[in-house]
Amino acid sequence: MSYSNVDLRETHIVGIRTREQIINSQLHPALTSYQIWLAGISSAFPPFQFVRHRPATNQFLVCLAGRGEVWYENEWRLCSAGMAYITPPHNFHAYRALDQEQAWKLCWINYSPSFHDHFMSAITAPLLLDVEPQELALAMEGLYHECMGAAEEIAIHHWIQLTHLYAQRLLGERARDNRLFSLWKKVDANLSHSWNNEELAAIVGVSSEHLRRLCQQQSGHSPMKHLTLLRMQRAMALLISDSNTIEAIAFRVGYENAFAFSTAFKRHVGMSPSQYRLRNQP
Repeated sequence: MSYSNVDLRETHIVGIRTREQIINSQLHPALTSYQIWLAGISSAFPPFQFVRHRPATNQFLVCLAGRGEVWYENEWRLCSAGMAYITPPHNFHAYRALDQEQAWKLCWINYSPSFHDHFMSAITAPLLLDVEPQELALAMEGLYHECMGAAEEIAIHHWIQLTHLYAQRLLGERARDNRLFSLWKKVDANLSHSWNNEELAAIVGVSSEHLRRLCQQQSGHSPMKHLTLLRMQRAMALLISDSNTIEAIAFRVGYENAFAFSTAFKRHVGMSPSQYRLRNQP
């Protein structure tokens, strides 16, 4: 392996300013149930840098904040918030912090080599992906604090399970268009708005027909059908937890009147909003 004008000797530098929260399988054997050897959260400053020529483990490295660089396709590439650097075993990888002022905040997981054989065999070179990292970060924060605190076995097991689940979702996001995730997140925060196909497509930056195809590929139904599903999910939650009238709930989820809402709700759920509320009262 030859990289001209770039120093990529085997390097493992953490640095005195970098702060790390680490969970390892020797102290917490439950990690091995999911073939996790080591996991942690790092707030890194230069000279934080790792260069590994033939690493033994699979590594998931996810950026939560700040800026760093990762070695990808024979050059240094920027890795900032919402990006993941996923590397298989026995493949060269490298990463380093850039900013002296703002920490490069990462969460990371090292899986055993056998994990690659069973779950990542199609990955033969490092990946650099755009991801939604919040769920994984929250799960790892919860795992670390439980391990350092009450350390109840059942709680640790559930935190590990969540951590593993969210890490695997990162791989699934290769086949998912993250523009749709951002779109539905925005829509879900404002369901009372009278959304239409053209407005949804404009947010994504595509034509209405292109958006329809994207939604069909990802979820199997049209954008407006997905919007209806979001509205019905919110309505069901409000009917159980909120004492507002049916009409008020109708407006909150984007319907002009209680009749239109009740008709759509009955078509979707199989009963009227009033019946649903009555059946689900505590």
